[in-house]
Amino acid sequence: MATAFRREDKVTHIKLSDANALAAYASADLRAFVVSDQYNWQIPKFVLNTGDLFFLDEAYIVLRCIKAFNKSPKVVFLEPGGAIILDEPINLDGSMVAQSIDFAGHTNFQQWNVEGFAKQKRIAVFAHSFNESLHIKIFLDHYSQLTDPSDIYVIDHGSDTVKAKDVIPSDYGCQIIFLPKTPRDDFNIKQYCEYFQRFLLTQYEWVIHVDIDEMLVHEKGMKHLRDTLFAQTEGVVFAPEFGVEILHHPTLDKELEGHLNICQQREYFSRNDSYIKPAIASIPAYWGPGFHYCLNDFHTKTIPGLWLLHMKHISIKQMVDQRFIRQTNELSPQQLRTSKDTLAPQKIQGQEGIPYLDPKTGEYKVENRAQFELRIRGEIENLLVGAEKIPQWLKTAI
Repeated sequence: MATAFRREDKVTHIKLSDANALAAYASADLRAFVVSDQYNWQIPKFVLNTGDLFFLDEAYIVLRCIKAFNKSPKVVFLEPGGAIILDEPINLDGSMVAQSIDFAGHTNFQQWNVEGFAKQKRIAVFAHSFNESLHIKIFLDHYSQLTDPSDIYVIDHGSDTVKAKDVIPSDYGCQIIFLPKTPRDDFNIKQYCEYFQRFLLTQYEWVIHVDIDEMLVHEKGMKHLRDTLFAQTEGVVFAPEFGVEILHHPTLDKELEGHLNICQQREYFSRNDSYIKPAIASIPAYWGPGFHYCLNDFHTKTIPGLWLLHMKHISIKQMVDQRFIRQTNELSPQQLRTSKDTLAPQKIQGQEGIPYLDPKTGEYKVENRAQFELRIRGEIENLLVGAEKIPQWLKTAI
């Protein structure tokens, strides 16, 4: 049986019990997999040193494999012709789960708290924001139907051109938390959101975390969603049944008039399962970067009829304005190559504009406002392939 260890640098080390069958092959000729029931994950890059296998596992694939199927995974090697030459069950060393143990999130230390703490609040909602204007207004108007504005928290992560405090009316009553501007780091964002979720869970029964452009809506209305949550008696993480993109049709839809009745001004949506996000929780969540999944698979359930609407593409003009008005953080060259964020206008190879990574060529280029708008229109047109008409109930939901 193989044994898996997790190092501090996110590298997983699997010590094989019998690697003799691999000795006849060069590492480059082998394919390695983590396998559990019907789940097969090919390790994209690995180092094999005699009986020691090393690979970068930033997404906690080995742990997710176990949680998804409640079964110990195996490490499998295939030779160039596709035949299995090694197949070993994996035993987990304590280092694999040590970082997932969160004593701060536990409430069952009875030697410290015999009677338990009765939470005074029901639902909190929070999101992080950077130089946002339109989406903040939609976000606040929408979630104030679910909970009191004083229970809505906006984490302003270093906005410099459009600050949350300047967009949100001073008498609105929501909570604004300002963090200093830092280089973008998805792991750091995940970490401070997890800590903040745990902080809120000390006072609230339920905590909802979404991005500022994500709206949760239920086919039967907000009251039904509240009743569903309040009827729960066990700790749980909830995900919506559907994730969709609300689209601004480039030729059929007009520009938005205000920030209300969004879906009455739009005709189409596109399904996107990556937005079936574990967004509602009554227990500490262990999210992955981007918050599209969490490690609480055993405790994660679906709320039938709940939709998560991604509002990024609701306005072409707003997308263009935001890209060219806001200036994002300074990034290292490595982050620059991998980040989806934009930078301030600059020159690259004599051309001036906003930098972006061309997915077709892998080269770093710049584009002006007209070029960016053309690219966004093409992106939306691609999403419109197979798009569906927005149902009538959703027209009145947001």
